[in-house]
Amino acid sequence: MLMMDCFDTIKRHDYEQISIIQNQKAKLFAVDSIHDTTRGPAVGGTRFMKYPDEEEAIRDALRLSKTMTYKNAAAGLSCGGGKTVVMDIEGMDRALAFKTLGRYIESLRGRRYTGRDLGVSTRDIDLMRTETKWVADETSAGVGDLSEATAFGVYQGIKACLAETYGNDSLKGRHVTVQGVGEVGYWVVKYTIEDGAEVTISDVSPKAIEKTTKEHPVTAVSPGEIYEVDCDVFSPCAMGGILNSQTVQKLKCKIVAGSANNALATVEDGMALFDRQILYAPDYIINAGALIQWWYRQKVYVVKNRIDARDAIRNLYHVIRNVVRESKKKKLAPFIVADQYAESQLKKGKAYWDTQWGYEK
Repeated sequence: MLMMDCFDTIKRHDYEQISIIQNQKAKLFAVDSIHDTTRGPAVGGTRFMKYPDEEEAIRDALRLSKTMTYKNAAAGLSCGGGKTVVMDIEGMDRALAFKTLGRYIESLRGRRYTGRDLGVSTRDIDLMRTETKWVADETSAGVGDLSEATAFGVYQGIKACLAETYGNDSLKGRHVTVQGVGEVGYWVVKYTIEDGAEVTISDVSPKAIEKTTKEHPVTAVSPGEIYEVDCDVFSPCAMGGILNSQTVQKLKCKIVAGSANNALATVEDGMALFDRQILYAPDYIINAGALIQWWYRQKVYVVKNRIDARDAIRNLYHVIRNVVRESKKKKLAPFIVADQYAESQLKKGKAYWDTQWGYEK
């Protein structure tokens, strides 16, 4: 029954290709999902994690690859969406497994481009790169700090939401709470404080709290308390699914704008925010900074009309502001309008992108 549900999803959302990659000697079971290549190669990372069964791995690959299509389209990038998930199986020959994945990616000859995601190390990526060039190299000169790039995009999104909520985008005198001050959250704290905000933070890691409080004038509260802090902006920068039926009702903010992927646990939680008149900046738009910076600085594909990555990330301000305005105009939740915007961008895609982006026949 679960497999039938997956096939129904594939048909309903028009996925282009789903592949199972196996190597029994390596104990490898991986799923690669290419959702859409209308705008360009299917770009999206490879993640490594435990799944209860193969069906759940397939389901996750489907969900994540579609999100990447929308994320890339909304960011204005000339690429589509894909995702690879690798099941964490006891006794796996990890080196052989990732080399096998590299050979699979190579077989697609540029139609799929991947990189490091949850649970995947730089060594894993280096192993894949021995078999294919279609793997992102985050360490190459000029790519820069991708966590900082994500935070810079979040900062643009926060300012856009402030402009729509208060009539100006200044952070001076505004109170921002940041949930999770790891790699991205730390930079969000830095940007908002430099722009005059009062900042309250929380994190499950004492080391992250210690580092941030030593370097910035912030107030720290427990992870459970962060939802009920009276503030202007709540910025979730940790795990996804934190906006649920319990936490949404606790919020005392006007804006939710952070880097956490899939911050909304369910569609109903997004509607609950909308009903409470809390402005939600769609996660796959506001957290696209790293993806944008990587795309404009990567050296494999030839990108026409290449612009400075920083300017491209700044443009998220206008994208989010337009989504919010349409949300108000149509009286629809922002996450719904964001999907509509991404779909409209897909319709503008080139059917023969292979001649424009260096696709190898």
